[in-house]
Order: sequence, then structure tokens, then C-alpha cells
Amino acid sequence: MFDFALKCVTIAIALNIILPFILTPFASVSEIKPPNGAAMLSFKGQFMHMMVHHNQVILMSSFIVGLIVFLSVVVAENI
Repeated sequence: MFDFALKCVTIAIALNIILPFILTPFASVSEIKPPNGAAMLSFKGQFMHMMVHHNQVILMSSFIVGLIVFLSVVVAENI
């Protein structure tokens, strides 16, 4: 189980690094810095804003994503 959880974490962290890197160049100015806050953006706008944000704080966002995936796999295996 631990090996499977680590594989899932590795894949999640890789995707967390690759997807924002690929998608950030396609973000509009208002998606990068929303004038009325990110909550006022469309669903697509919020998604792109989060991709830009993950690209800016890649280490911490990867840690958070990895932790969530690891705990999800461990909990799922134990219920």
C-alpha cells in the first residue's frame, strides 16, 4: 500500500508541475491578476488563475497536492 501511495504522490506532483507550466502561457491578463478577485472569474478563469498560482508557488503547491493524495490513498485503503 505504501508503494502505491508513493506512486500516486509522484504522479500527482509531476502533474502539478507540468500542467501549470503548459497552461500558464494561455492565461489572460484578468486570469493572472483578477481585478475583482478570483471568485468573480468564470469557472475556466478560476481554473487558469489556479494554474498560474500553482506555477508561482510550485514547491508549496506540490507539497500540498502530494499530502492530499497520500492521505487520500491511505484513507481509501483503510475503509
